[in-house]
Amino acid sequence: MYFVDKRKIEAILTYMEELLAAEMPPSEELSGKLAAERRAQLLIEGILDTGNSVIDGFIMRDPGSYDDIIDILADEQVIAEHTAPAFKEIIALRKMLTGDYLHVNHQKLAGTMAKHLDLLRLYVEWVRAYLVNETRTASAFARSSDDESL
Repeated sequence: MYFVDKRKIEAILTYMEELLAAEMPPSEELSGKLAAERRAQLLIEGILDTGNSVIDGFIMRDPGSYDDIIDILADEQVIAEHTAPAFKEIIALRKMLTGDYLHVNHQKLAGTMAKHLDLLRLYVEWVRAYLVNETRTASAFARSSDDESL
């Protein structure tokens, strides 16, 4: 295991929780569409960033794509294997949000995010649980404020 920056991962997971709990403006208005786009993009980036951090920190195989990040997380039992296709559906929205942002299908975006809202909440829990379980036996991870008294 290399260095696992648990503080950074936790900060991202906490931010994801805030995004998931946020009240969204009506989607018929431009501000609502923009808010939905930004929320989805930040949740996707949160999955990819925390996923990459876990993969790098625990010396899992190198991902070759965004889908591969999900496959590795499933293979290593960070997420439930049967949820990988749903996570890939969420991640697939990234291309539309970043590369084809002039033609965002807001109906598809809203539908996909609504369908997987509970799964996104579970993701946060699963990553936290994985970090707790895996770092119990590891010696090379970021020092927390609790460690400073040692």
